[in-house]
Amino acid sequence: MEQIRRYALASAGPVASAGAQFLLSLLLLRMLGARDFGSFSFLLVTAQLMQGIWGALFCAPLLIVMTHGTGEVAARKAAILGLSLVLAVLAAVPLAAIGWVMKLPSGVNFTFSFYTAATLVRWVGRTHAYASGKPVRAMASDMIYALALVASLGIVMGTGQVSMTMSFAILLLAILIGFLPLGRDFLHAQFFGWRLSDLRHYAGTWRQHASWSLLGVVTTEVTANSQVYLVTALFGPAAFAPIAATALLIRPCNVAVNALSEFERAQMARSVGAGDVAAARRMIGGFRGMLAFVWAGTGIATAALLLFAPRLLFPAHYPLESLITGACLWLLVIAVRFARAPESSLLQAGGAFRPLAFASVISCAFSLLGVLILLLAFGPLWSIMGTFIGEVVFAAWTWREARRWQPAGAKP
Repeated sequence: MEQIRRYALASAGPVASAGAQFLLSLLLLRMLGARDFGSFSFLLVTAQLMQGIWGALFCAPLLIVMTHGTGEVAARKAAILGLSLVLAVLAAVPLAAIGWVMKLPSGVNFTFSFYTAATLVRWVGRTHAYASGKPVRAMASDMIYALALVASLGIVMGTGQVSMTMSFAILLLAILIGFLPLGRDFLHAQFFGWRLSDLRHYAGTWRQHASWSLLGVVTTEVTANSQVYLVTALFGPAAFAPIAATALLIRPCNVAVNALSEFERAQMARSVGAGDVAAARRMIGGFRGMLAFVWAGTGIATAALLLFAPRLLFPAHYPLESLITGACLWLLVIAVRFARAPESSLLQAGGAFRPLAFASVISCAFSLLGVLILLLAFGPLWSIMGTFIGEVVFAAWTWREARRWQPAGAKP
């Protein structure tokens, strides 16, 4: 029961926030054309990529610095918080340029870029809460964000004015409200607790953790989402729409693995920091069992939906055969992703970013080549199978590295 309670605490906030975003995506799926929905989904994937990059550059190192407590903790923490804020603000410019290249309205570009920048800062705040032993703050931030987003959605649906600009505007508003529960100590540390001279202390973090973590994130993104970029680049946003639509069906799985990985990584990091790797390894079994339960539940719900009421979610211009094919392929992908998640979290908790980076570098080559071949041979939808190939390689390498890994000085 205690483990279930812990998992419920870990997932409540992310499930609520992702559920609110899911409602927004469903609304846009039904009310926007294929090109606009494909564009919106592509921008969200871009925002998620930025979150992954921030996780590598700042969140994972912040967790290590605050939990392992080795050398210049205050200085390194200030450097991480300060540089993350500076780069989040600067990132708004290239993010807006992406929309400009896609020939989207300026309002979409503006709101999307600032929503993503604010999301990156909040992402660091959630990690700060976990590293400080205050997971309730992270959960409360997610819950407030979700409530604000749902309330805004209700207003938008009442007016009947649904657009990409309005969607990103309400996402931005909800994110800003979500800062409030993170606490005065984080807000002060993030916005006022550092100086420009502190940023030089990030160099050690970069060499020790962030550089390898960043390589891992970028290549993991290629492994997981190469079909997103290749399909959109070669065939346009409308061709990507069916892939994005069927990906909505496995959204609960992505929410679960992200939420539980973040929670378990923090627990594992504390055990590793105390020198008790055996305790961290014991968490793998329960973690994997919970993920298996989530995958099975998602598969059953997806099958029921597509067999008995597919038009409840999907408009008629999405063929049922394509929906079934896409759903089955995504379930295969997420099954392998779930299988490697516990070992990946263990390696991250111990700061072993280099072996993870090698795993993702190798897998991304398989994924990119597989997606490209399948895309050109069988069309956009079957390119998902290329992602599956990359995930299998990634999982096999991660399992091997997790078995080998043992930090010096740890208790057996």
